[in-house]
Amino acid sequence: MEFADFDKRAGTRMVADAVYGHAPLDGQEVALHATLYLPKQRRRRRPPLLVWIHGGGFRDGTHDQLQIRRLARQLTIEGFALATPEYRLGAGAADLSEGSRARLDELERMPVAEGAGWFSGAAAIAAAEDLSRFMTWLEGVRDEIGFAGRPVLGGSGAGAVTAFNLAFLAPWLGFERPEPAGILSFSGGFAWPELYEAGKYPVFALHNPFDEKLAIGSIRALSQLDPKLELLEAWEQEHGLLRVHPKETKPVTFGRIRGFVERWTAA
Repeated sequence: MEFADFDKRAGTRMVADAVYGHAPLDGQEVALHATLYLPKQRRRRRPPLLVWIHGGGFRDGTHDQLQIRRLARQLTIEGFALATPEYRLGAGAADLSEGSRARLDELERMPVAEGAGWFSGAAAIAAAEDLSRFMTWLEGVRDEIGFAGRPVLGGSGAGAVTAFNLAFLAPWLGFERPEPAGILSFSGGFAWPELYEAGKYPVFALHNPFDEKLAIGSIRALSQLDPKLELLEAWEQEHGLLRVHPKETKPVTFGRIRGFVERWTAA
């Protein structure tokens, strides 16, 4: 890997656009990239790692958008590592793996959570496939990156949906991936309640109860079933953003995330 400076003043580093795999999209084979943000070298302990998945409704969005770079800066300065993978956007059924296509009919017969229809299609499944590839690749470069424990999954909007899909849908589809330490969901949800395993992973979810882009119904239903899922409903939270309300300070917003990551990776 080629390491470059991310924040010279803080001594933090990055690996930009590493290729972690390839997958079909619209009849072509495309490369899938990820960027890694790492704290300065010569630390006493290996850093905990957060895998952050971008949003965008499975149609747009990038893995190096401004919110992610801000998150990377706040985490790496405090001794944490961040990995931000991209995934295929706008994928159709023809782009899915043979194994996923073989189970599509069965999946389509499963009850879908209220309001979750738009994130239960092929594009969402393709993203879960890609993240399964990424997690396997990430484990293979663990020593080179030098992170500790199991990674925490996090994301906003469609990225949070993908975190849940990676944890609960991907294994059902037959995709192997390392076990995550927990899930951070900002304006996210999960479409298939039958596949959800209550208590398997700790979950923190922040959601606006009046979110019109991704309704709160699916995540609220899971919180009522799972004592390990902590749901914070905040009507001032803006879709996909990390803060509870517009006036929340950065130390509080990012400190909350660091707290969950540190606690879960140490468990």
